[in-house]
Amino acid sequence: MYHMNTLIIRIHYKRLQLMKKTISTVIILLIIAFIWSNSYQAKSDSVQLSMFFTTNIQPLLIKLGFHPNVKVMDTYVRKLAHLTEFMALSAVIYYTFNQVFKTHIAKKSILLAICIASLDEVIQIYTPGRTATVADVLLDTTGSMIGILIMKGLLKLFH
Repeated sequence: MYHMNTLIIRIHYKRLQLMKKTISTVIILLIIAFIWSNSYQAKSDSVQLSMFFTTNIQPLLIKLGFHPNVKVMDTYVRKLAHLTEFMALSAVIYYTFNQVFKTHIAKKSILLAICIASLDEVIQIYTPGRTATVADVLLDTTGSMIGILIMKGLLKLFH
């Protein structure tokens, strides 16, 4: 009976592990789809979306005593979007890779994120009014490193 219970527990554990990997992989694919769908937007649509956030953040900054230039602020909003998208993406990639690989998890996570960021920039080459920049890949990589550090810390904290 003891062996039967142990076997049942192992089966449940394996199912749980598979479910966690599947869910995190789906989340990775959804984030990639979100990032790349933004890159497929024409420049005018992309500017309109970022200006929506910029104009909604501006009154808050004014209440805090700042008087930001809208164009400058829009640039920061756009760059912050790059950073946060890849922070989230790489955090989930690291979480998933942590379940699959035993070594060099952070390196593999960053490498995959750099590939995704590079493809993101390639998409923009073929999108009307958009351009590809190495600076954006570097910004995405920075976001990736931050996301990985955060996830590493969370995993240590909760395990």
